Amino acid sequence: MQVRRRVWGGAALSAVLLGAVTVPASGTGPATAALTTPLAVSAVADGMPYPRHEPLSEPPADPDDQSYWRGAVPFHEIAPLLNDLAEVSEYVSTEVVGQSTEGRDLYLVTVTAPETAAESIQQDEWRDRIKHDAAAAQEDAALLAGYKPPIWFNSNIHGNEWDGTDASLSYLTELVEALEAGDEAATALAEGYRLYFTVSNNPDGRVAGTRATALNLDANRDFITNTTPETRAIRDLTSDLQPIFFVDLHGYTGSLQVEPTGPPQGENYEHDLLMPYSYAAALRIEQDVVDAAIEGNPLTDAGGILIPYRDIPDGWDGWPPIFTPQYVQFQGSIAYTVELGPGRSRSTDPVTQLEENARNLEINRQVGHQVIESTIAYVAENRDAILGNQMEIFRRGDAGEPLREIPADPDPADYAGPDEWAAEWDAADVTGTDFPRAYVIPAGSTDAATLVDHLLAHGVEVGTADSAFTAGGQDHPAGTFVVDMHQPLRGLANVLLSDGSDISDRVPSMYDISAWSLGRLWGAEVDRVGETTDPALAVTTTPVVVAPPTGEFPTGTDYVSFRLDGVAAVQAVNLLLADGHAVSDVGGGTLVVGPDGLARAAELSELLGVPFAATDGSELAGQDVRGLSALRVGYTSSSAYGGEDELALTGLGFVDPVRVTAAGIADGSVDLSEIDVLWLGTQLQLEPVVEGEPAGPVRQALTDYFAAGKGVVASAQAGVWAGTQFGLFEAAVVDGPRSANGVVLVETSGAAEVTPAAQASGVIAAQAEEAAFVYGPAYFTGLGENVAVEQTFAAEPLLSGHWLPNGDGSGGPEQAASQPSVISAVADSGTRALVFGTDPLFRTHPRGMFDDVAAALLWAGPEGALVEAPVEEPVEEPTEDPTTPAPTDVATEDATTVDPSPTAAPGGGAGGGRLPTTGVEAWPLALVTLLLVGTGGVLVARRRLTD
Repeated sequence: MQVRRRVWGGAALSAVLLGAVTVPASGTGPATAALTTPLAVSAVADGMPYPRHEPLSEPPADPDDQSYWRGAVPFHEIAPLLNDLAEVSEYVSTEVVGQSTEGRDLYLVTVTAPETAAESIQQDEWRDRIKHDAAAAQEDAALLAGYKPPIWFNSNIHGNEWDGTDASLSYLTELVEALEAGDEAATALAEGYRLYFTVSNNPDGRVAGTRATALNLDANRDFITNTTPETRAIRDLTSDLQPIFFVDLHGYTGSLQVEPTGPPQGENYEHDLLMPYSYAAALRIEQDVVDAAIEGNPLTDAGGILIPYRDIPDGWDGWPPIFTPQYVQFQGSIAYTVELGPGRSRSTDPVTQLEENARNLEINRQVGHQVIESTIAYVAENRDAILGNQMEIFRRGDAGEPLREIPADPDPADYAGPDEWAAEWDAADVTGTDFPRAYVIPAGSTDAATLVDHLLAHGVEVGTADSAFTAGGQDHPAGTFVVDMHQPLRGLANVLLSDGSDISDRVPSMYDISAWSLGRLWGAEVDRVGETTDPALAVTTTPVVVAPPTGEFPTGTDYVSFRLDGVAAVQAVNLLLADGHAVSDVGGGTLVVGPDGLARAAELSELLGVPFAATDGSELAGQDVRGLSALRVGYTSSSAYGGEDELALTGLGFVDPVRVTAAGIADGSVDLSEIDVLWLGTQLQLEPVVEGEPAGPVRQALTDYFAAGKGVVASAQAGVWAGTQFGLFEAAVVDGPRSANGVVLVETSGAAEVTPAAQASGVIAAQAEEAAFVYGPAYFTGLGENVAVEQTFAAEPLLSGHWLPNGDGSGGPEQAASQPSVISAVADSGTRALVFGTDPLFRTHPRGMFDDVAAALLWAGPEGALVEAPVEEPVEEPTEDPTTPAPTDVATEDATTVDPSPTAAPGGGAGGGRLPTTGVEAWPLALVTLLLVGTGGVLVARRRLTD
């Protein structure tokens, strides 16, 4: 066999390990999962036979690929290598399952024995039965014998962690060599299993040498929000492949680290089924890697690896579902991260760098290769039990059984499978949740529809009520969305929609975020109903494929109004302004568009799903009416990568936001005179003041900016810094611990007054929800006379997450209770400032807070053209009929007078609040909006025209 490949060292494929493979009686075919919704486009086609010869496009060589610096396989060499493997072996299939942000292909390699279309269809049916009819699948002898369980290895989700890709390619090459040589163990493996490899999950980062994707986001923090196309591809594959074991290859931790994770354990998983085999597999990997005695491997001397479940006492990775393995586990899979050992060279000498990197990569390649072999061998030895547990997880979900909580110090005799795990399970691991009977989501808003579409993209089953019903003491109309929690993916549904838990007293610290909730943070109302053991709701439902339309637009009117509420409404405002149409803010979160903008508003109602109502324009005569303007937003970012700020601003429709840096101001590449309003995610570094010397360029530019009365919206420290440095307002900020984070309850000034007939009194009162997100929470004290409190933390602020006080007792949730969380001020110069102590743009996740930022920016920005108020027609004096005396006690009515109250457009279904991929001429907003919603690329125009 001639294979064009890189030359790797290391032993040939281990016949001893592969010899443990058992061969099912019969049956072959691809393990491709049926989706519960077409929103998540299946990355792997059902029913197609293997092998699937889809030659991969081979990109041109890139001499700047940073893989060379590591000594790793450059991206442009991956496709030729995979094409060669597929060409020489009928056991290898290659497919493109998506594209990266910059358009590079995401490759899926499948190794399995050849299959006919009929065999593939049979495998598909078995796979679907495992999830959707698990109780029957557990008794199906043909399925149990003939199903080919999927095992999946993902690599390089962090672009500058190259080595997992090289380990996967090394394993694939040697496996193919063994298959083509007729090795019995290799053949048995291919006949009994499907091995899947996504060899580079972040090719843009691989080429650029960056951890983040080209969107400047960490993809391994994105598995709930799915802003990045790289995570959407893996999300969809997770449902398609339905693996029984998943490994995500990372680096670098100096030594080898293999999960399962340390406490606290996620509260929505069936740990009694997952943990025994997960921990035993890690122990098997540990023994095999140590026994391999790989030259240069630190494990050879250390005699062991790092297993967080055993070796890290708290806060390591297992709680949030934002990481790849923690997300994949909701498919009933054992899944964990493997961190490879020796990292990047820190030498300043280029030659030494290359030498050290090459040595380190070779160690990690061999160790990663061994991890793959050991994982496959362990699964093969325990196939029936691991597959059976996957079925049982789905069966429990469909039956709605209560979660089986494991007490501290469990008796291993009470649990099936290996028992090594029990000694490590202590009080910190104990976790669980009470599942509701259902979640009820009122329809009729774009935010609700966006949430439902996102649930569908994750494979969560959603229905619409066929008739009015009562649940949880509330009456709900027909068309209400219902998420019945008796479903196979109930753990995933719950982790997406539930409030979460306050785990502050569980462990002293957490590795990453400790709370997330689409139900609280995505702008829709989500109601928990009942307990999982309750009877089904007293209403029949129709399964939802895509949320129905919400766009509404009246006819026969010269003026329309709409609410600045939700991402879609903000997009509509910015598109109207960008096209030169006047939009007036008449207060209370209500905006009015006049005759010149009606046609465009109608298009946007259809495009975005925004409901518009008819009005006579009388609101335009109010004293506080303000014209809005198309804003050029300058921004600084507090995130490590800076992507979230730009993505959120662009996704909201603000045209071409400008990254502002001190260096950019100093060298003239950033001109603040061209900026309309600033979003300060972090403060800028100012030059020191030197007596007798002119101010430095950064200080002077900001001084001039604020002297001109231009506005600013900011995060806590940056906002107070700007206020004090430039004399805008007085305030102090009290920070909680930087790692403290969670979903918090807030009270917004004036929000309780917001009704269709009343006006909100605060800047964000019409938009703000009852919950917000914090990461490094802050509150404000010492407020100056010109400072208004827009929002406060609730009396018991922390709903879910991990938030402890600082070491000196300050900055905790008790101290933050009822303290200002958002403040605003108007300076003498006219500058308007609003400062968040919460974190409204965090990793593009809290969508329900995006419109708060937008409302603040529009308020702080310059005024624009007003919508012209209607002109009253002159009143003609009636001609007196000589035969009919005019009444003397009744006032003459103006024949043109119209009822001044707005006519509400008829209610509709849900809406999307998103742009489709075509049809936007103003600027390329569609792409970023699609990235923000993360529903797999299928967007629906949401329209309801009314007569």
